[in-house]
Amino acid sequence: MDFFTEQDKARAKSSNLVFLFCLAVVSIIGSLFAMLSLVGSQDEDLSKLSWSLELFIMVALGTILVVGLASLIRIAFLSGGGKVVAESLGGKRLQPNTPNPLETRILNLVEEMAIASGTPVPPVYLLEEDGINAFAAGYSPADAVVGITRGCAEKLNRDQLQGVIAHEFSHILNGDMRLNIRLSGIIFGIIFLSRIGEIMMRVSGSSRRRSSNNSDGGAALVMIGLGIFIIGLVGGFFGSLIRAAVSRQREFLADASAVQFTRNPEGISGALKRIGGFSSGSEIQSSLAGDYSHFFFSSALSSMFATHPPLPMRIRRIEPNWASEYPDTDKISEQVDGSTSQISGFAGTSAPTSGALPQPAPSPDAQNNSGPSPRDSFLKSFEGPQKKQIKHAQSLLQQISPALLSLAKEPTGCRCILFALLLDSKNSSVRDQQTQLILNNTDQDTNTLTQKIFPQIQELSCELKYLLIEECAPSFTLFSPGQMEDFLTLVDALMQADQKIDLFEWSLQKIIGYQLNHQSNNSTKALHGRASLRSRINECSIFLGALAHFGGEPGQAVKSYKKGFRSLDRSRPVNLPPVEKCNDLGVMDATLLKLNKMTPLAKRSFLDACSKVAEHDGMISDTEIQIIRGIAAALSCPLGPVSASSS
Repeated sequence: MDFFTEQDKARAKSSNLVFLFCLAVVSIIGSLFAMLSLVGSQDEDLSKLSWSLELFIMVALGTILVVGLASLIRIAFLSGGGKVVAESLGGKRLQPNTPNPLETRILNLVEEMAIASGTPVPPVYLLEEDGINAFAAGYSPADAVVGITRGCAEKLNRDQLQGVIAHEFSHILNGDMRLNIRLSGIIFGIIFLSRIGEIMMRVSGSSRRRSSNNSDGGAALVMIGLGIFIIGLVGGFFGSLIRAAVSRQREFLADASAVQFTRNPEGISGALKRIGGFSSGSEIQSSLAGDYSHFFFSSALSSMFATHPPLPMRIRRIEPNWASEYPDTDKISEQVDGSTSQISGFAGTSAPTSGALPQPAPSPDAQNNSGPSPRDSFLKSFEGPQKKQIKHAQSLLQQISPALLSLAKEPTGCRCILFALLLDSKNSSVRDQQTQLILNNTDQDTNTLTQKIFPQIQELSCELKYLLIEECAPSFTLFSPGQMEDFLTLVDALMQADQKIDLFEWSLQKIIGYQLNHQSNNSTKALHGRASLRSRINECSIFLGALAHFGGEPGQAVKSYKKGFRSLDRSRPVNLPPVEKCNDLGVMDATLLKLNKMTPLAKRSFLDACSKVAEHDGMISDTEIQIIRGIAAALSCPLGPVSASSS
């Protein structure tokens, strides 16, 4: 699965959905027009409107207004983020430092998958449901949540649960969540007509009982209400067919992606088999389960309205030789040891934190590690987390102390981590100014904790620092709007304390912005630009030039730049931009605004060119990591760990 290709496909699917929605609305308008004309023809006062253009226009405008407004209200409600869906279904958010081994296993699996795929670690909700099911909901990776039922956690082993979570991350990466929200809005808008009809019947029935003089008018109102109710149900029928048709193919893709991510077909197929052998299956008891059925890992229905393909069909897509046998899941209860998936002790590696781009071609020492090669950890991240990336994410987590990871998972601790990352490690006078800013804007305890963890954080490599920032993502969602505003103001002040923004701070701004942009829906819009790569080739050249000038050996700048530029455009001359043009972070910000308007596939090509420049000399330096991380975050593109490695 390729994130960028799937984003383009998701946009095409959305366009098809709009077309089908319009077709359904036109059918409803025609049906309502015919019904009102037939009813009106029985009344002398209304007969002149029957089959008239005037009536058709009134029906069309009224229907479009009601259906469109209901759909928009529903979509606006769901645009509050995945937590709206999770809380509507009765989900309880799992606390990061939970002592419950079962909950810890869920959180660790979600965390590993998020880090490997380069998405913010999403909040996790537990649904007190016996059925084996899960879902991912949200508008974009930045505001996604993952929901797991208790039955899913208790009836599946670790590999099977990992397969289910990988399936849900496929939905996060390929744009299905946005599509699901639009589906929910459209279905609600169409069905809303039946609710109006039901209200009309009740009102007319009660009015007829109170007054016998309006019996004829009341009867007509009952007939109209009944007709609208039936037409609404018919609209809902076709809406459900649309939802099923759109969702089923996406489920096949998500199953295949789960196998690709985990390299373990038995994980996802084993989970499906246990659903088939379970008396509760994947059933969700919540009254809203039907509205969100297309969000789930599995559907309890088995009919033409089912949003998921039949279990046997899904299993055979993964295991063609399956013998059609299900385990007796009712007798299975997975025991989770308290030590399962625990993070090991601190083993942080040291590496200098690169600053701005003052001089071309810094030569940071390469950091050897046992993780994937640069191409595995960088390029492959665009296609979703692979088995190597998941294992590499696990190894990286083991290099950060449990105390720091624990702090990242609660609001006060995550603030202190961000503050400690921004403290100046070279200039003590600047650091003193920053310390005073923290004291003036927070409290003594926050400042004390920040100072305490500062030495540990400075020992972390550049990529481990970024990983720690991503660990803080779920804690950001716990801030109130006022707390978030104060936090961002202080972060900006800490960055400006030395009267300049260095490269690490610039990159950090982009990553924090990516994680918080869902509050203004900027991250959602960023996924669906329309500008072509050719129209943004000059902007691309600035970042390729920055990577060439500052990321490698002095004599290799032209060669590495040429390698990246040629992958974008072979028809133009290769001119390496002057170093001055590539050394202005303000210019970079303005350039990124234009690059953000590119299509997902154009972004993929651009990031692919960046990787070619960075990897030309056989290593990825801290400077290159900071540039690449900043670009990927600003473009709202998932990117897994990019380790400074030598080939």
